[in-house]
Formats: sequence, C-alpha cells, structure tokens
Amino acid sequence: MADVASFFEDIEYGDPKPAVKVMIKNDHAKEIRIVFRKGQEMKEHKAPFPIVVQVLRGEIDFGVLGERHLLKEGTAIALESSVPHDLIAHEDSIVRLSLNIKDSEERVKSV
Repeated sequence: MADVASFFEDIEYGDPKPAVKVMIKNDHAKEIRIVFRKGQEMKEHKAPFPIVVQVLRGEIDFGVLGERHLLKEGTAIALESSVPHDLIAHEDSIVRLSLNIKDSEERVKSV
C-alpha cells in the first residue's frame, strides 16, 4: 500500500500560530506540513528525536544553537534530538517536517 499526499493542496493558514497537519504517517515516520503566514513563528523548542526540516515554498529564518540560517525553497536542515531551534517566516511559507514515529504531532502543534 502507498501513502500519497500533496503538500501544496488544500492549504489552510493558522491564526495566530502556523497551521500543522500530518500528511503521511506510517510505521516508521510522520511527514508533517507546517504552513506559515509571513511573520509567524515557532518559538525556541526541542525535539525528543532527530528531525529534518525542509522549506517547500517561501523563506524561513531558522535559528539553531545561536546561529541563524536563511532557508529558501528546496533547502533542508537536519537536527539531532534535543537541539534548541526556532523558525520565523520571512514570507508565506510551506515547510515539511519529518518526525520519528515515536514523536508527537501534538508536541509540534503546541510550539
């Protein structure tokens, strides 16, 4: 069986926080879509497992360990577990977040 999802269809924005939606979930991982309006942010937080963040559309200012990284479309960043990071949208953006199956999408929504 194959899981198929489009990260670019049925876009919904959250207010005041970015919109978080599970797109694919299987026995090993979860693929999450985070939709930002320009200026929305996810304050500093940590993930209990390694993550990969990829900007699919837009531009994100990604802070990690005191450094700022400008992530443009197509750019990805991988973090080990427990690394503090934050995200600020420079423009309307769509981000793909790859989570370990043991991690919780509720944790992501609460940031």
